[in-house]
Amino acid sequence: MANMRRSLVALLAFAGLGSATHADELNDYAKHASCLISANNTYKLSAAVAGTLSRVAVKRADKVVKGQVVAELESAVEQAQLDAAIARAATDVAIRLKTAVAVAAEAKLARQQKLVNLKVTTDQSFEEAQAQAAVARAEVEQAEIDRDLAKLDVNRLRATLERRILRAPVDAVVTDVMLHEGEFADPANAVASIIEIEPLKVELYLSASSYVLVSAGMIAHVTPQEPIGGVYEAEVISKDPQIDAASGLFLVQLRLPNPDRKIPAGIRCSVQF
Repeated sequence: MANMRRSLVALLAFAGLGSATHADELNDYAKHASCLISANNTYKLSAAVAGTLSRVAVKRADKVVKGQVVAELESAVEQAQLDAAIARAATDVAIRLKTAVAVAAEAKLARQQKLVNLKVTTDQSFEEAQAQAAVARAEVEQAEIDRDLAKLDVNRLRATLERRILRAPVDAVVTDVMLHEGEFADPANAVASIIEIEPLKVELYLSASSYVLVSAGMIAHVTPQEPIGGVYEAEVISKDPQIDAASGLFLVQLRLPNPDRKIPAGIRCSVQF
């Protein structure tokens, strides 16, 4: 039993030594690697439709949150159409009017039915009353359909109006504003550029010789260049499935949390696994 425990301890020690050896070997490669802290994503924000900008609500270096308005196109016509559609959808005057006509037509038909039974009216008069009652019922149905369509039109016009508003897709920082109030905007030209810096992305180029030593989920310590400095924990999220033949390097990407947004994007760094 004692021999078994000693063997187990030796095996664990050997395994730990192997892991340490791999880490040391990987860190030897990482010492000479090119490392850059970059934005997790960069967005060029452009309008979904063409139009004149009525407002640009941000400036360079502003922090924006997801859904915040970045810019708006002139939309007085679209807003007026929406207001009219809301008014149409909210009223039931047409339905009440058609319903009153239908009730009167049904009452007339009932009277004609009694007269027919008493044989004191013509079949033609009864048939006309039947037709008028059927038309009146159909007009009530049509009025109800028109109101439902007006409600759908409200949704359509709201969506049309929303397409004239430019919103931030994520929490981010504005890096550039290219167009301003009064200028013409269209889908082909960006109004503003923003970057997502929470989290940050670390791009590390390692030698092909270290390819088998790196795997997703590994934890590394990232040191941004001065004057930022400090040591921050990051996680390997991917490594390229292809090695660049010309340079003999492959890209490793790490996710670096940046909750306080105190680490800027675009700075060099070093990594230790």
